[in-house]
Amino acid sequence: MRETGTIYGNSLFSLAADEGLDALIKEQLEAVEAVRAESADFFSMLDAPQLSAEEKLGIADAVFEGCHPYVVNTVKLLIERRSLAAFGYLVKAYIRAYNKAHNITVVTAVTAVELGPEAEASLVEKLRARLGKEIVLKKRVDPSVIGGVTLIADGLLIDGSVRSRLEDIKKEIVR
Repeated sequence: MRETGTIYGNSLFSLAADEGLDALIKEQLEAVEAVRAESADFFSMLDAPQLSAEEKLGIADAVFEGCHPYVVNTVKLLIERRSLAAFGYLVKAYIRAYNKAHNITVVTAVTAVELGPEAEASLVEKLRARLGKEIVLKKRVDPSVIGGVTLIADGLLIDGSVRSRLEDIKKEIVR
């Protein structure tokens, strides 16, 4: 399913970007993905053999009525091909392609306490200057970090947490 989702996501991005619709389609895909994440039963129903293909397509038309035809038709295509389970992978692939095209990097900051607005703005500015990209900052609180910040971006981990420093000191003492 991952490969199917990746192929469809990249194809949909290419089509949307060519027509200047990439931001709109991204927004709508994210909204549909949020519905899918919260209502897994609904998407399971659209994949259930008890309903005919026509019934499933009619439901998709009704539920996603306000969405751009590219989004609705993509969902319907996945229903017809019995590949609706690939939708999450499709959205991830689309967002990756969108971010690459728009020079955006998603960075997750893990801190012991919630970042204040000033600290968040400062961190984003430093990351923007260092990486030369626009930054989308996702925040996560993890008290085990103790202090400092752990950054995760593009598969890289930059661990500036107090916990990490304490573990390094412990390793040095044990040697």
